[in-house]
Amino acid sequence: MKQMIPQKSSIFPHPLRQIGGIIVLAIAYYGMAEMSRHLASTPQNVTPVWPPDGIATGAVLLFGNWIGYGVLLGSFLANFWAFRDPTSLLSLVISTLPVLLIAIGTTLGTLLGAFLLRKTTNHHYPLERVTNVFKFLILTGMVGPMINATVGVASLALSGKVPWTAYGTVWLTWWISNVSGIFIVTPILLSWGQFIQKNRHPIWHWLSLSSTSEDSENLPDLRHSRANSHPLRFWVIVEPVILIGLVILIAKVAFGEGYHLEYMLIPTLIWSAFRLGQPGATLLTFIVAAIAVIATVNGKGSFVIADLNQSLMQLQSFIGVITLTILVLTATIAERTQVETKLRLAFAELAKTNETLEVRVEQRTEQLNQKNTTLKQALQTLKQTQLQMLEIEKMSALGQMVAGVAHEINNPVNFIDGNLTYLSEHIQGLLRALQAYQQHYPNPPQALQAELDKLELDYLQEDISNILQSMKIGTDRISTIVLSLRNFSRLDEAELKAVDIHQGIDSTLMILQHRFQATAHRPQIEVIKEYGQLPLIECNAGSLNQVFMNLLSNAVDALEESNQGRSFPDISANPNAIWIQTRQIDTNQVMIMISDNGMGISEEIRSKLFDPFFTTKPVGKGTGLGLFISYQIVTEKHGGNLWCESTLGQSTKFVIEIPVKAQRID
Repeated sequence: MKQMIPQKSSIFPHPLRQIGGIIVLAIAYYGMAEMSRHLASTPQNVTPVWPPDGIATGAVLLFGNWIGYGVLLGSFLANFWAFRDPTSLLSLVISTLPVLLIAIGTTLGTLLGAFLLRKTTNHHYPLERVTNVFKFLILTGMVGPMINATVGVASLALSGKVPWTAYGTVWLTWWISNVSGIFIVTPILLSWGQFIQKNRHPIWHWLSLSSTSEDSENLPDLRHSRANSHPLRFWVIVEPVILIGLVILIAKVAFGEGYHLEYMLIPTLIWSAFRLGQPGATLLTFIVAAIAVIATVNGKGSFVIADLNQSLMQLQSFIGVITLTILVLTATIAERTQVETKLRLAFAELAKTNETLEVRVEQRTEQLNQKNTTLKQALQTLKQTQLQMLEIEKMSALGQMVAGVAHEINNPVNFIDGNLTYLSEHIQGLLRALQAYQQHYPNPPQALQAELDKLELDYLQEDISNILQSMKIGTDRISTIVLSLRNFSRLDEAELKAVDIHQGIDSTLMILQHRFQATAHRPQIEVIKEYGQLPLIECNAGSLNQVFMNLLSNAVDALEESNQGRSFPDISANPNAIWIQTRQIDTNQVMIMISDNGMGISEEIRSKLFDPFFTTKPVGKGTGLGLFISYQIVTEKHGGNLWCESTLGQSTKFVIEIPVKAQRID
């Protein structure tokens, strides 16, 4: 990994700076170890979370392998005071040997985790991509501590401080504590190191800006308008304080007071991920973990049970889940921010180029006009290529996810469905045997007869059949949903294939079924299908299903927007509805119409519906690419047409026309 701390000139020689760094790391390691033992130590002198390993891993990833000597020294000091035997000089020397082995194992495990992460991430910052986050959690957070735990517990067992019969239990506790320390502490060091490297200006300048990276690029403009931004600066300063206070309050109530409110921490941490970025989110995660650990070890909170190891396992599962959630979310946000920044820079550069070209067009000859035309064509091609890449990536990810879910669900459902038949046969056989027994022994003993009467055999026989029938209906329902998911994804089919359009529409409706259901604010949205007789259509079924998904989702959004300010009885009297109509226009053209009875669309908005990045939805709810991509799929991939008809205040209809035989447009 590239060093995140910029190298600066210093009056001290380089070896002296390294020695100073090693000493500082050793002191930090030892101090955190003592603090951990004091705040969260069990009666068996076991610490469920070992933050020093997180500090060691973060330091090696930030500064390089040379600082591993500080890990060795810090681990030796931390364990020397815990396991020394001062009864005599010989016993002190002998007790030092396992401590030295523990320090060596800790150092080797830390260096191994850092080495594996550097190799697999190509020396990039590991928390700004989702795939690299998982590599960090698995390779650095789980594989490296295996060396620490193995060498450490073996050393204690060989020295007689731990019985070999308890090797597995002690190893697991040791490993879990190291994993948790790396999960909690290392992301803080990495994210803040990256933040310090990227933001060289003072912290009060950062607080005066928004949390997005593009604000720092517009620093002069923001300074110019600083007089009008006092409320914004005030909120940016107060918001982290509010988040920290909420996290501490909820964690104290959940773990300290015993109320089961742990789930309330998730939305607060997600809020911090969006507003404060990785540095703030990892810091809040550390605060939550610290409160949870201290409360659990002291017998408080919902993770406490009779067995201490099981309590620690549940606690670490909770810590692992929130850490994984926050790191993956912040990495996703970072990836999206990078893409958006690149797009903005590209469009700004293109806009600047267009302005320059317009000036040249006024000053130069026809030859420059031809070059300008060529550049405009290249610009259009670039935009289309970018949007096509977005479409392909979105469709591929959606299709793979849907197909994977369908495949994983299909196997256990088939297993259950297949075994229901045998289960039914076995139960029927047992019932027949019981009936035969009753025929041959019609007068059982009184005690047995009382038990049989209590069982209500007649009702039991009838109810078992009903239960099996209900289970059969349930598995059939799941199989239908799985089939709809597979039909929607269409990953196992050729790019162009003759398919039943109605099947694709039905699969899309099945996936969106949850959006049509009744809520506390409105009754169920009625879906009216008026299917005509259509031939098989030669098309790209997966991309065409995405068009249906976009149009139907927009219809539901429009209906929910039209319900604003209306009461439940009012909506029930004039219920929401979506109509889906299909018919064949001629021998080589079919029409699909999707309409709703919402508020309609004005002419001004309707003229821009299919423009890229145009949206009327709130920020964060729409990208403005859905209808544009749908238009590209229908017109360019299938040689058809897509348009909108709307009456303001009454309804909106989207009409798709596509040929029966595919017409490629180059």
